This record gives sequence, structure tokens and C-alpha cells, in this order.
Amino acid sequence: MKSLQRRIFTSRRSLNAVALGAGIATISVFAVPAAAPNKTADKRSNVDWPTYEGTQGANHYSSLSQVNHSNVKNLEVAWSYNIGESISIDNPLIVDGVMYLSGKNGGAISALDATNGKEIWVSESKMVSARQRGLTFWESRDHKKRRIVFYRANHIRQIDAATGKLDPTYDVDLKLGLERDPETIFNVQSVSPPRVWNDTLVVGSAPGEEYGSPVGDIRAFDLNTGKLIWQFHTIPAPGEPGAETWGPNPRAFNGGANSWTGASVDEKRGILYAVTGSGTYDFWGVDRPGNNLYADCLLAIDIRTGKLLWHFQDVHHDLWDYDLGSSPVLFTARSKGVPVDSVAIAGKTGFLFAFDRVSGKPLFPIEERPVPQGEHMEGEMLSPTQPFPTVLKPFVRQTFTVDDIDPAIPEPERSEIQARFRSLRWEGIFTPPSTKPTLEATGSNGGANFGTTAADPVRGRVYVVGVDIPAVIQMAKSKPQFGAGNSPMERGRSLYQKNCAVCHGADRTGHPPTFPSLIGVNTRLDNEQLVDFIHAGKQPMPGFPNITGQSMTDLLTYVNNGFVPSDTPPRKVMKGLAEGEPRWRTDYGYWYSKSGNGVMRPPWTTLSAYDMNTGALLWQVPVDSDPSYPIKGVKTGTGDTNKVGIAVTASRLLFVPEARLKKLMAVDADTGKTVWEGDLPEMAVGVPAVYSVNGREYIAVPAGSGVAHPKGQAKIGVPPVEVHNQFVVFALPEKAK
Repeated sequence: MKSLQRRIFTSRRSLNAVALGAGIATISVFAVPAAAPNKTADKRSNVDWPTYEGTQGANHYSSLSQVNHSNVKNLEVAWSYNIGESISIDNPLIVDGVMYLSGKNGGAISALDATNGKEIWVSESKMVSARQRGLTFWESRDHKKRRIVFYRANHIRQIDAATGKLDPTYDVDLKLGLERDPETIFNVQSVSPPRVWNDTLVVGSAPGEEYGSPVGDIRAFDLNTGKLIWQFHTIPAPGEPGAETWGPNPRAFNGGANSWTGASVDEKRGILYAVTGSGTYDFWGVDRPGNNLYADCLLAIDIRTGKLLWHFQDVHHDLWDYDLGSSPVLFTARSKGVPVDSVAIAGKTGFLFAFDRVSGKPLFPIEERPVPQGEHMEGEMLSPTQPFPTVLKPFVRQTFTVDDIDPAIPEPERSEIQARFRSLRWEGIFTPPSTKPTLEATGSNGGANFGTTAADPVRGRVYVVGVDIPAVIQMAKSKPQFGAGNSPMERGRSLYQKNCAVCHGADRTGHPPTFPSLIGVNTRLDNEQLVDFIHAGKQPMPGFPNITGQSMTDLLTYVNNGFVPSDTPPRKVMKGLAEGEPRWRTDYGYWYSKSGNGVMRPPWTTLSAYDMNTGALLWQVPVDSDPSYPIKGVKTGTGDTNKVGIAVTASRLLFVPEARLKKLMAVDADTGKTVWEGDLPEMAVGVPAVYSVNGREYIAVPAGSGVAHPKGQAKIGVPPVEVHNQFVVFALPEKAK
């Protein structure tokens, strides 16, 4: 464990190219005859959920205890809010009796009376991508401004929290300042909302880890002016500490190391805790010799200056897409009776690590242990060791045998899976990829992923939802496209690789039955239907409303036809890398049976509870289940790529969505026992929010079924589908307050 006192940032300066004062934007705010909440209500009876993941500590925690073990069985639906055909995975904000959420009309932001769901205002439609996981609330120091901050088309924008009107003077272009031609950057905005500390907005990024992706720097902007305050280099520049871990001139050639998941903030100390992903390309590291700081790291950064206080790298020289996808959670543990303000991270590897959040000292010992150094890609410089926690047990399985293959899989499929398993390379969770099929124990889906870690900051407990689906990866050469491309076909393939290939495969063949093949999709759906489907999504696929205009035309050109080479000569995207140059890559290879479930015996999703005062794993239970699983009485978990989160309350209850069962359940935080389940109209698709208004406690969760396609259904033999995309809010009956 190394503690660093390093300054890796650019000086405070204006971002000259930021489009401030860019002219008055056209806004459509729909007037709604609904009264705002009673502002004279006793504020002491209101407990907000004012930030993404509940608190600045990202621990999903509420101090409320009105709903408890004795009365949770009485919870009922208090109100719901229909958002139309688009799924929203938004974790709503609640401030002073007003709920702010996104997803209405394909991506509008709504302000609702949090006691009954009546609309106060609805912003311009398609303001926010359906993939957005939340919004950010900010109030200026003089209390004159209350703003909702969000990403829109790779810009930071603000709307007035009272009216929903866009502020035309605040417009920060996130494509600028990343040492790449902005025209080659398709996406940089994160799907997780930024964090606010005083008047400083700290922003992560999600440029991806494909060849040619830009760097994933963490940046801080002034919330009043839009000026850049500092920029932390997640890939160091030559001469900066850590640059030697990448090879020559890393920022000119490498990308990624992006902070795409949520961050957390120690408000008292002004420290940001951010996690980063792997460098480009996820599974091939010959372009980036060394341990690759600050990829796959927990970073503690002084928000005032951008100075790195300390860091911990959970995977050296990542070749498995084992990026840290779950927000760091803040809590206070007791070490030998002494309180220690702490931070924990749960990784895709299935490991949980915890640290003193000031010094960076591990709460429990961490060892660097030797890892496999056998067959690997030519030119690869493997890390000889990786960090392993010695006290905190893994929260998912990290090894499998042929006997672990699910006994419920019928023959001959089970025998075929067993034969394939015996043929795979497997030396442990850090078996390096090669041209031969290789088992990846937790897969790039995790382990832990976004929204799946929570904490009780008072009791020192950490809770993790873990996904237990292995993958099979195999390196092969292909011709990935980078940046904007030269032709509609090339641009379309680039868009597909960044947004669709993870599920539908690099060659559009899919991973049936969970992710169908897209070859010949134009014989089943016309372009209008495809556009609707891409914009709105359908479980487990999120919507992509940000793909519009020429970009949508380019994407459909590729999806409908496959790749047809262009006569246009390849161009240089960056030094040493030509567009169209063959590169090594692999599909993500999630290993599912024909039933759509994991090939290994259940459970495929679990909820684990840790006592961080002692390091003990207190209990572990399955989460969610497949109702059609043939062995009855087994709660299977789902292993789904759809992520759900946890809400923790002071009454020692955990509220956990069960997506496939279409339920919200309450779990005893001390035992893991389910004490209540409430029905949802559709699958839960996000993190619950817990709040109170006028003394009444509410639990809100998004639920959605996708998009209906009434037009042309007869053509493909599918009847119209009724959708129920909404936010559902539970509470005790009024008389039971």
C-alpha cells in the first residue's frame, strides 16, 4: 500500500472553448395544474434523499426508522408516476418535499410533489439519456440559485429547480481538454451523475476502453461560471508520477482509466473518493506495459486543489475488464474500540477492500500474491502479483469445477457444457487471456457493479449485491473502428462497438437467448421500429435516446447490413494507430445456458453483509429468482446484466429490488431474512430512494418493461405490448404513521 503526496493536475484556468453564453435555448416546459408541497411544513419532519445514492458518502443510507420490522408488512403503494414508453434507471432526488427524476417522455426531467406524485413541472423532452442513473441538486452559497445539474449530449447543463427552465448561460463541453480531436470522441459523459462540494462540481467520464478511446480524466468545474478548476490525469503525462507504468507518451496513445461509476465525498474534509476503470484495450495490454496507474484505482483527491492524497490499485495491468464499477462507500468502523472514518470498495473480482479514508491505511491486511504467468499474448508484460484481502472473504465464487455446472440444465446441453468447461484454460481469477478459450471467473460484469454496494455508516456494516456469472474470453484479430470514422458504415460500426457489442457480440450474432442475434433484424423490424426500440430500450437493454440524426442513420447502416469495407483510405486516429488496423480483441463471453440463466449451479446473485468492525462476513443470501427454474424451492438469483441497488435504513432494514420477480423486498439487516415483499408492475431497474415528508416515510423505486411497438406488429407476428414504465412509491397507510 503506497501513500502518495502528488500533484497531477492542471492549474486553475478558464476553459476557453467552453460555450458560455451560447444563446437562448428553446425550452418547452409543460405547465401542470399541481400545487407545490406545503413550504410551511415543519422541516424537521422532512428527511431528504438529496443526492445520487442517498448521501455524499454514496452509502444508500437513510436515518429514517418509521418503517420497521414490526410494521413493514403494512407497506402499500402510496402513489406511482408513469413516464411513458422509456425505461428510466434514475435514482430520484428528494429535496424539501419535491422529487426530481428523469425519464418522462423519453428523457425529460420532472419535479413532483413527493407526497402524491403530482407534477409541478416537466422539462423539455429528451433532456436526459435514459441510461442516466441520476441527477445532481445544487444550491448556491447565497441561496439565490437552486439548480438541477445533468449531462446532455456530452455537455454539463443546469435547469432551475423551481421552474424546470434551462439556464442558457451554463454550458460546459466535456469533449474539450482531453488531448484528442473532439470529432473523434463519440461519448465522454458518465452515466452516473457528478458530485457537488460547495460550489465545485466534480465530474467523471465514460469514454469507454475501446481502442482509440480518449483519456478518462476527472475534472472539477465552478458551478457558477463553468470554469475548469482542476483536471486530474488518470493516465499521467510524461514526467508525472506514474507515467513510467504505461510506456512512452501514454496520454497520446492510451485511453480509458475513466471514472464512470459514482464517486463519494467526505464533506467535512473536502475529499473526493473516485474509482477508475481499466485502460484501453480492456483485454490486451501490449500497448500499455506496466501496472498502469491510475487505472483500476481508488483515488482520494483533495477537492480544493485536485491533489492526489493517496491511492490503492485493486488490479495491476488489467487484462480482464475488472474495473471498479461500484461507488466507494463511506462509513465509520471501530478498530480495537477506536472509531475510524473509513471507505470501502467492492470489485468485479469479488473482493472487498476497506481503508482509513484519511491515511489510506487498510482496515485489514492486504497481500500481494503471485498470480498465473503461463500462456498469454505475445508481448504482454503480466503483473507478477495482485492484491488479495486476507480477512475480508470474497462475496462471489472465484473458482469452479465441472461439478458446479447447474444440475437443472437438461441433457444433452449439460454434457456439452461440461465438455466445453474441461477444454477451457483456467488457473484462477487472474488467468491471462490468450487465443485459446479462457474461463474468466467473475466476468467483466462482476462481482460488484454500479449501485450494488451500500453501507450503514453508524454501525460499520457494508452490504454488497454480487453477480456470479463466469465468462469465456478468447483473443482474435479484428478491425475495430475508432472515433468518427470516414464513412457511414465505419461510423456505424464504431457506435455499435461502443454501445451494443457488449451484449449482442462484436459480429452481431448475440448471446441467445438473453441477447438475440441482430443479423437480419431489418426483416423483423422496420427502421422506424428499430429507432423506437434503440431510443427506449427493453429489459435487459437500456435505451439510447442520445443516438439521433446522422448517428442513428450510421448505426442502422451497420446493424442492418454488417460491415462492408469502404474505399476510403484508413486515417490515423492518433500517433501510431490507424483506423482499420487489425487489433486483438474478444467478446465479453458471458456464459449462459439456453434457458438464459448462468451455466453454474445457483445462486447467480447474492446479497452479502460484512461487519467492518471485525471483517466478518455475517451472512449471504440469494437475491431474486427465476420462477421457471425446474428445481422447486431454490431461490436462484438471476445473474442479470440489469443492475439493482440497495437502500439501508436506521431501522436495520435493507430494501432490495428483485427484478425478475417484479418485487421490492425488505431484508433484516442482521440476519438476511426477507421480512416483506411488495409487488411491482414490472421489473425493478434501479436503486431505491428513502425519504420522509411531513413525518411520513416513503420508499421509491423505478420499474419498467420497455417500449411498445404497436406499429407493424402484425408484420412480425407479435401482438402490441402494454408498458408500465413508472416510479412506484411505497408507504405505510396514513393511519399507521
